[in-house]
Amino acid sequence: MKKFLNFFKNNPQLIFIIWVFLLGFFLRVFRLSNFISYHQDQVRDLFYVQNYFEQGKIILLGPKASVGDFFLPPFWYYLMNIAYFFSSSPVAPAFIVVVLGSLTTLFIYLFCEKFFSQKVAIFTSLLYAVSPLSIDYSRFAWNPNPIPFFTMASFYFLYIYLYKKKDYGLWLGIICANLALQLHYQGMVVLAFFVLVLFVTKKLSIKQLIKLIVINLVLFLPFFIHEFSHNFENIRGIITFLFKTQSDSRLRFFGVPFFIKFIFRDFSAFIGETLFFKNQILGFIGLLIFGLSFFFVKSKNPLTKLLKYFLIFSFIMLFFYKNSLINFYLLFLIPIVIIYLTIIINDFLPEKITAIIIFLVILLNLYFSPAFGKTEGTYIAIKNAVNLIGKNENYCPSYRIFDQNYIRSKYQYLFSINQNKPVNFNCDLTTYFQSNPKVKNSFYICEAPLCPYEYVNFSQLKEIDQKPFDTGVRIYKLVK
Repeated sequence: MKKFLNFFKNNPQLIFIIWVFLLGFFLRVFRLSNFISYHQDQVRDLFYVQNYFEQGKIILLGPKASVGDFFLPPFWYYLMNIAYFFSSSPVAPAFIVVVLGSLTTLFIYLFCEKFFSQKVAIFTSLLYAVSPLSIDYSRFAWNPNPIPFFTMASFYFLYIYLYKKKDYGLWLGIICANLALQLHYQGMVVLAFFVLVLFVTKKLSIKQLIKLIVINLVLFLPFFIHEFSHNFENIRGIITFLFKTQSDSRLRFFGVPFFIKFIFRDFSAFIGETLFFKNQILGFIGLLIFGLSFFFVKSKNPLTKLLKYFLIFSFIMLFFYKNSLINFYLLFLIPIVIIYLTIIINDFLPEKITAIIIFLVILLNLYFSPAFGKTEGTYIAIKNAVNLIGKNENYCPSYRIFDQNYIRSKYQYLFSINQNKPVNFNCDLTTYFQSNPKVKNSFYICEAPLCPYEYVNFSQLKEIDQKPFDTGVRIYKLVK
């Protein structure tokens, strides 16, 4: 025990790394089941992974892109498969995202400590740990959410290769950048910048270039296998999206006026939600610091310059994206924005003032943290309703629910993984008469507006009280 304590006493850096990881982890995992998003995309992914996992089939495609008629590569579903191996609960893949979000704080610390200073490393890792926007997107299972981890890992290994002359930085960096792209097409900014820097700095030999191409082809192999056997439908969809003439409605999201509005309104809000406890006024001040540093501050540090070039490159790429630029399209920028602003403030303000400002920002982010805010609640409400029904043996839920709100799918998935599974046939008939002698309990699940207008004999049904949770769905038990 004494040796153990002495080890930590002689390694204060390790103590801080563990502490900041645990802080970030706690703020993301606290009341996780209350915060996870359990909506259309999550239920779609859960059914997809459940189907492939239980049938032992290889997944070749990932989720459908939110624009265009094509699908992403399957890396996100591989992450979900890891979670599903341990638990089929919707909380399991959300926990994977929590872990990756928490590990991002470690990459930020190691990156800044190695290439800037320990003080900058402490400030940036703490700011990321308590970042409201990072916490919001680190608590539910969705394919864009792990991107900050792979962005930060890509930069860490890129710098290792460029400034420490370690070849493993090149290989690990390109893998991380490729996986960022597989998660969401915003990762293309990370991958394109990674390759562009290698060419501009002339740090890439022909042999290394061939290896990079091979690595990327191997990582995309499942996607290409699907394409070869399906007439290249996704590649054609990507080409169509990139080169087709945009409609007038889409063009309203393109052009200099739109982009100026995006910078001043949306990007300032993004900075506020990332760093300043979701305060847009402070976010606008952060935007001013960005602008002044871009145009008037000429840093002699090549490491800072590379961060600035990445931000400029990102804005150029975003400018040519003909669609609305909402927060989740900017997730890859969260760690870079935090690091860049911290470096600029640290370089141009006295040390004590910098420490006081950042300390206050961290405290206010903790005080207003979404970790302690209002919960989402949908998952808990549906889970409790399913558990309430699932207490009965051989039950049969009969649905009368609007398909467009995906409530039915949310109930169906939780019914499918419930320890006491429902009977899966003749369910639509058992509300009206007992057609299946195996069914001991029958439940009619419907949305309130539909219940009075569809033919149901309510004299044979008893409504189940679901308070204090309510999803807008009423549950009735068939009374024999």
